[in-house]
Amino acid sequence: MTVSLDDAIAASTHPRLLTAEFLTICSPRIRRFWDYWNSKRGARPMPSRRDIEPTEIPDLLPYIVLTEVLREPPFLRYRLVGTKQVAVRGHDPTGEPVRGHYIGHHLGKEEGEVLLNYRIVIERHSLVYDYNSTIGPASDGGSFGIKPVLEKGTLLLPLSSDGQDVDMVFCCADIDMPDPVTPS
Repeated sequence: MTVSLDDAIAASTHPRLLTAEFLTICSPRIRRFWDYWNSKRGARPMPSRRDIEPTEIPDLLPYIVLTEVLREPPFLRYRLVGTKQVAVRGHDPTGEPVRGHYIGHHLGKEEGEVLLNYRIVIERHSLVYDYNSTIGPASDGGSFGIKPVLEKGTLLLPLSSDGQDVDMVFCCADIDMPDPVTPS
């Protein structure tokens, strides 16, 4: 039996905002991502994938993920994963399902909460701002004990090719990580 979306949200204790109230606490990077998406949708409830022009947001590309919404399992598949997104996961999940490849999976973060974020975007055609910070793997990909990568907040937004059904989720995570140390 599938739990209704409203019941799933009510039962969740995961820190997320579902309104533009997130603009009062988000980082400048997340604000820029929102402003870009918002400018592309115009008077529509959501823009389409073809409205997104990567050359207009080169500074955001490392932080962006495009997730395809499928009608059959695995239902959600990563189509584009920026370099900072790859680094925080410790591997490149492009072409892989969201299950088992989302930020925080290495820490045993609740998969249901991640999938609920997507479900909200898809069913309500609305934003989800997830501010549950996640620490990632070491920059060498080795130890999870040393965690210099920090995901500080994530904004998920809907995209629709027909203006009615969400077929892509456009996501930006504000990821802070040190530059690699180069030997002298």
